[in-house]
Amino acid sequence: MESESTALLTEELGALAHPPDSTGYRESLGRTFFPDASRRSPSCVVTPTSAADVATVVRIAGRTGSTVTVRGGGLSSNCVADGSIMMDLSVFMNSARPQGEAVVVDGGSTVGTMLDAMAPARRIVPVGIAEHAGFGLIARGGIGYYTRSLGLTLDHLSEVELVLPDGESARLSHESRGEEAELWWAVRGCAPPFGVIVSATLRTHEVGTMWVDRMLIGLDALPTYFRIAPQLPRHTSMGAVLGYSDSAPGRPVFFVYTACASRDPADIDVGRCAATEVARASSEHHYRSETTGRYLSGLPQYSPPGRGGTDPAPMSLPQPGDRRGSFFGKALFVGPTLDAQVAEALAHQISRAPTRACRIDFQQTGGALSDIGDTDTAFWGRSSEWNIPLNAIWDDPADGPACTSWARDTLSALSGHRTGVYSVEVRPGFTETDDETAAAFGGNLSRLRAARRQHDPTGVFATYPL
Repeated sequence: MESESTALLTEELGALAHPPDSTGYRESLGRTFFPDASRRSPSCVVTPTSAADVATVVRIAGRTGSTVTVRGGGLSSNCVADGSIMMDLSVFMNSARPQGEAVVVDGGSTVGTMLDAMAPARRIVPVGIAEHAGFGLIARGGIGYYTRSLGLTLDHLSEVELVLPDGESARLSHESRGEEAELWWAVRGCAPPFGVIVSATLRTHEVGTMWVDRMLIGLDALPTYFRIAPQLPRHTSMGAVLGYSDSAPGRPVFFVYTACASRDPADIDVGRCAATEVARASSEHHYRSETTGRYLSGLPQYSPPGRGGTDPAPMSLPQPGDRRGSFFGKALFVGPTLDAQVAEALAHQISRAPTRACRIDFQQTGGALSDIGDTDTAFWGRSSEWNIPLNAIWDDPADGPACTSWARDTLSALSGHRTGVYSVEVRPGFTETDDETAAAFGGNLSRLRAARRQHDPTGVFATYPL
């Protein structure tokens, strides 16, 4: 039987409301990147065309006691929840346009769309490592190759248009005062529990091409990497992956990705020398190359190359009907304290990974990340030196228990060095959710919860952990 909220949405929005088993419903779920999220069952999918449509959805949810989730880029697990109304902004609200030295971005746009809009002017906003991410990344962090030199994506927000849980709209900025100032603080690091971002304006930077050094070596270089990377200047980041490659069948490899944002040859040489020092610490050398390219689409993938240095396939969004595997991800922040003992523990963990798709990433932060204080925005963890995503990935359902256990065991190996948790990977319904939520928002948690009680007392956005 059709739910009350679905009936009202269909009455108000017509063909923009897609009930279960409709073509629009299946297509929105089928294009959702996170496999578990794509298999969930929202009560209805809505594809709004404007802020007014978004407000209509939120008001109906409030009147019927429903909850709402929002799909932008579609990479987050939290963009779909069983029994909730899912708003898919990616269908019609997905454009970006330059505005002088700023860029205005619709709420359903990806960071790739935003970067493409600024490309003719050779300007960028620092984002993560994938072009498909949306406002779940923009408003909760944004860690990538420019974090050390330019900071987070959310640090570049200058204005946000937010549809609140009561259906009203607010334009938030540094000029906001009173309750709106509190919302402006909250959405920069914790936007989803407070409303729907339908558009935003971000500051941009003029840049040239980025220099990248990639190498595939042995795990014995990991302690040297932990020592060298924190010493790098801000213009250079040294990320890495522990994983698997056809270049070394049957055993794990260490992939190091050094990127320099400076065009000065002397600065590039600093990065080259640092990477060489890490390489010399290994007894295995499978591949190394240098390249330059436009950020972000012109750079190599942040993933181990295949045999002979073959580039991995670019990450792409799934299409309806595609065969889907499963994924269990975590991401924690750590300081510059990783040592040989941690290296040994992580080498052991990757060697016993249940599938060859499992990987441990090191996204280097530090630098400009800490130019803003932990309490200046809702984002917590600015003293970190790395964000470490742990990705357990499997195709065979029988591997699920072993993969989730592996990810949790890997977290335990890092627990003594944890400075926070990246909130983009915090999901409801797990035994560790409360602990991860507390670590994700740290000293900002009580302030955020008070703001949530005030602005969303009926729980329209209650599915988002906070």
